[in-house]
Amino acid sequence: MCCGKAAIKSWLVVVLCTILLALLTGCRRDMQDQPKAIAYRENSFYKDGTGSRPLVEGTVPRGYLRQEREFYTGKKSTGTSTQVAGKMPANRPQDVGAPAATLYPDDVDTIPMSITKVDLDRGQERYNIYCSACHGMTGYGDGIVARRGFNKPSPANYHQDRLRQAPVGHFFDVMTNGWGAMPSYASQISVEDRWKIIAYLRALQLSQMKAEVENGLATETQKH
Repeated sequence: MCCGKAAIKSWLVVVLCTILLALLTGCRRDMQDQPKAIAYRENSFYKDGTGSRPLVEGTVPRGYLRQEREFYTGKKSTGTSTQVAGKMPANRPQDVGAPAATLYPDDVDTIPMSITKVDLDRGQERYNIYCSACHGMTGYGDGIVARRGFNKPSPANYHQDRLRQAPVGHFFDVMTNGWGAMPSYASQISVEDRWKIIAYLRALQLSQMKAEVENGLATETQKH
């Protein structure tokens, strides 16, 4: 009986050793050492020498499809002009009197979202934070930055005829891509807030037009 138990134990030991040896044969480094592409590392397999492959043309990050062209770019859906974003048109109205429609043919004329009083208040708040330092609280280009010496070129005066007549898409283009000495504010101001600032700009322009008309009438009265 004892011999039988000893034989069983010996048999179990042999079986366990066989299993362990079989498992050890699988502990190889082939998977780790195999040729493979690792992101951002050099790789001689590809002609350009890098393991990171370029994205397929037309690839769009999740959440960035942005099919609403007017809302996300300020450009008309049917725009076919060669106008370059963030670039001053060659024919400036102060030089040749060209109409705004000719200067900014691709820019939308109306804000592509509904605007409420709350939105205007938000636009005023964002304007005071990001725009007033250069353009002034009332938009005459006389902000603290300009008054302290940054005036070549001077910040834009929103009450000049060119900008009064410019479509709202032009202002969106400027905030998104920059213009002249002004950098892009796309990383600081969200798309929606850009439109709210533009709505406030339009309100600001309207408010100052009334004041200028009254001043003009007063001047004419004094002359007579």
